[in-house]
Amino acid sequence: MLRLAKRIVLLSTGLVVLELLGASLQVRAQDVLPEAPAKPRMSAPVDRNTDGETKGATYVSLDPSLNRLFSGEDPKSLTDLKALQTQQSKVAAKIHQVTVNLQHGSTQGSGVLINEEGYILTAAHVAGKPKQKMWVVLHDGRRVEGVSMGVNRDTDAGLVRILKTRDENNQPWPHAALPAVGERVKTGQWCIAGGHPGGWVSDRPAVIRIGRILAVTDSTVVSDCSLIGGDSGGPLFDLQGKLIGIHSRIGIDVDDNMHVPMNVYMESWDRLANSEAWGVLPGFRPIIGVTADRQSDTKSECIIGTVAPRGPAAKAGIVPGDRIVRFHNAEITNFDRLKEEVDAMVPGERVNVEVLRDGKKVNLKLIIGVSDEP
Repeated sequence: MLRLAKRIVLLSTGLVVLELLGASLQVRAQDVLPEAPAKPRMSAPVDRNTDGETKGATYVSLDPSLNRLFSGEDPKSLTDLKALQTQQSKVAAKIHQVTVNLQHGSTQGSGVLINEEGYILTAAHVAGKPKQKMWVVLHDGRRVEGVSMGVNRDTDAGLVRILKTRDENNQPWPHAALPAVGERVKTGQWCIAGGHPGGWVSDRPAVIRIGRILAVTDSTVVSDCSLIGGDSGGPLFDLQGKLIGIHSRIGIDVDDNMHVPMNVYMESWDRLANSEAWGVLPGFRPIIGVTADRQSDTKSECIIGTVAPRGPAAKAGIVPGDRIVRFHNAEITNFDRLKEEVDAMVPGERVNVEVLRDGKKVNLKLIIGVSDEP
């Protein structure tokens, strides 16, 4: 299982930088925001009109004749196939306006708007870490400023917010329909995926793929919707256009994909909305291959004790005795601070490291590695 998990992770659908390891991640110090935005008003996982219909731009009512297919049964006639195709087409047409492209430095991923104030669900490895500026590219190509909020790395759930709560015409942001409290997807259900594979393309809308649910657990939904790099963080919908998951990573094949179910976001909503970061991405533990010098004051400085041979730090030129003072534009005041910064990285990212060596500053380039351990 560990070997399989590692292969799954290394084929992650998320950051294009993982496909282009030579690309640099350019993030300026001013790109990190000092304050988190106000907590959203979305306190419940469903928002309904007075007539009981689910709110959201993607909602499509279901013809009673489709109830059997909605529950996951196979089409049994040409009539079933045509009805299924019609329903899928209606939902697909609405997915475009709520599916966004997220850009941060040289990395790209996808996301989906989930309320009219501009909150966006995405994968934790797309959001990166809290309080960083991001560009949000809307369905019509408009670029608006956003900020990353909370990340639950244990489940790969992330939250981003557009900085402005209304668009330039003072209109609320379009958003996806959300499932009812306690509503869960079932194995066999038909699903519709959206995203920006390969990153944003100006003359191409969000790419839509059709599939079915292969497996469901409390923390993961598995589908056969074909996904590739750049799709991570994008939405997965059911036949009613209700959001049921967020793309996380792919397996050995492109039609074996894992998604974060909606219950994960709702159960950790308060922490995500408060810009907290916790956990480690499953099988995705970032490492640089160093330990602290235990003879130094590890609470007030970050002096390296050992460097793993052929590890990321060794390849970057870090040697025992180096004092790390900056890592990825963050000031490093102790070894715990270094560990926090490394944990916020994604394997494959290229970062700047500044060390003090024999009283002189040395600037190095380091590529984040991945641990063999779960």
